[in-house]
Amino acid sequence: MPMFIYLESEQSASWVKLAADGVVQASGQGGLAEIDSSGQRVIVLVPGEDVLLCRVGVPGQKQRLLAQAVPYALEEQLIDDVEEQHFALGAISGDQVNVAVVSHKKMQQWLALLQQAGIEADQLVADVLALPLAENSWQLLQFKQRLLLRYGEQRGLVMDADSASLNLKALLAEAGESRPDRIKCQDFSAAGLTLPGVDVELLVEPASGLPVLTMAAAYQEQKAINLLQGQYSRRERMSKYWRPWRAAAALLAVFIVVQFASGIVDQQRLAAEKTALLEEIEQIYRQTFPKARKVVNAKLQMERALKSLRGGSSTNEGFSKLLAQAGEQFNQTSQLKIQRLSFKNGQLDVALFIGDLQQLDQLKQRLVDMAGMQVEIQSATAKGDRVEARLRIKGAAS
Repeated sequence: MPMFIYLESEQSASWVKLAADGVVQASGQGGLAEIDSSGQRVIVLVPGEDVLLCRVGVPGQKQRLLAQAVPYALEEQLIDDVEEQHFALGAISGDQVNVAVVSHKKMQQWLALLQQAGIEADQLVADVLALPLAENSWQLLQFKQRLLLRYGEQRGLVMDADSASLNLKALLAEAGESRPDRIKCQDFSAAGLTLPGVDVELLVEPASGLPVLTMAAAYQEQKAINLLQGQYSRRERMSKYWRPWRAAAALLAVFIVVQFASGIVDQQRLAAEKTALLEEIEQIYRQTFPKARKVVNAKLQMERALKSLRGGSSTNEGFSKLLAQAGEQFNQTSQLKIQRLSFKNGQLDVALFIGDLQQLDQLKQRLVDMAGMQVEIQSATAKGDRVEARLRIKGAAS
């Protein structure tokens, strides 16, 4: 749903919320801080006396270069330095382009007021470009000693009552054959309006309420000029707010990538360790049950076989626990080969080959320190370049 805010001055604003079908849902008048624009598409109307609406010829320029060429084409028509002005482009017809000119200072003031009130404008438009358009007629709106005039789709100005006749006669003379048949005026001032010397029919219609209601009902987006262009466009403003955080965001992105890569490496390492442990368990299972032909899940098959051998005895749990704990340390020992295993009375007897006596002592120490087991080396005999040993392993002492 669109919301129109008429920024009449720094202290005063009026507003209206419209439904999708144009029906007024709510309206009001007061300070900007009192306006709730959350969830709305906001069109802000600003005083036309601060915006110069003109047309300039820029022959031979491509459309993408117009924004650079227009300021210099208008330089001689402006009192202030072009560097101090913001130029918003409107409709283009041949070599002619409609332009809205406003000072950077005024743009910054308006945007600061809106920001302080927590209002994000989607469009910023001169109020005269929100007056009704009708064929063969110009439109006036009299409001608070101001006369707003729209005399074309993207042409208009703001006058005071004293100079209105003079300005209108000059504009009518400039219009030539395109002069209107009549001038319609909506009078919100109740002061009446006369235009001496203006030889065009004047139709004055008394009006009441908030002018923003009339402007919102008549507004045609495609026939207005949005001042939020160039450096004041939403994209540029968001980029300006985002720019100081780019370095921090880049560092955060690098950190996330490094953490993600580290997680993948850790996952791969753990998967490799799991695979090696499963292979070790399968090796132990085949050595313990040499008649086994097919091994799908060595741990589960060993538990079932032992349970069958013991008639379903619960001592299977003790064997599985001891074997799993010891297997982790066996897996970390190089040149270790298990010959046979036996389990009785809560004790695991292991016959194995290992590289040397030092490795045997280190294996015993790890089983004691890291697995918390009771380990007894029952025999150790050197055979060639390795040692044949028998270990008796018990669980931790209670």
